Amino acid sequence: MQLAEDINFTTEKKELLSEKIHDEILELIIKNASEEEQVLNEKRLVELFGVSKAPVREALIKLCSEGVLRNVPRYGYVVVKMKEKDARDITKLRCILETEALKAGFDNIIQYHLPDIKAHIDNTARMQLEPVDVWRVWEDNEQFHLLLASYADNQLLMKFLKESLGIQKRIYAQFSWNKKQSMDDCFDEEPHVGIYRALQDKDLDKALELLRRDISSSLENRMPG
Repeated sequence: MQLAEDINFTTEKKELLSEKIHDEILELIIKNASEEEQVLNEKRLVELFGVSKAPVREALIKLCSEGVLRNVPRYGYVVVKMKEKDARDITKLRCILETEALKAGFDNIIQYHLPDIKAHIDNTARMQLEPVDVWRVWEDNEQFHLLLASYADNQLLMKFLKESLGIQKRIYAQFSWNKKQSMDDCFDEEPHVGIYRALQDKDLDKALELLRRDISSSLENRMPG
């Protein structure tokens, strides 16, 4: 039993390190964005972060799956340019996925899960005074939207939504850096509070309208939505 626990603990630490390296590489890409082609080298990243190859490789593989990087054998990892059309397309896709999920899960939410949504919002409110970065803010935003969609009980929809949110994470962070030359950020739970109150009032149409507005804000202002 102890051996199994040790293995689980080691795996968890490895995943946490890989996620940390993932965000640090993404931050590196964002801060050095230019018109020139960016190419990342695994060996240099290992030296830069002072870690083993495994977490760096896992982070690079994930960034490739998210469309941030493209692996070119014997050359390196090329940064994929993000276009304005990409931002619009991913926002439209999220609107389709999340509104359908809310419609499907509405009755389930009203009957059983309003306290879960309120708990998430309350937790965000408690963190408002903490100094945070864009990754923390986006993670909280992502958790809210995934929680809301999860009540539709549609695993395929959740898969596509997670991928969409992963792509938008880069868009949001890039906008934040371009605007402030800083990765510092703050929480704003008001859009999520509005959605919760509409659900509390059993007003599906209003909840859908506010959800669309929240998601679209990530395109209009590049802020969490």
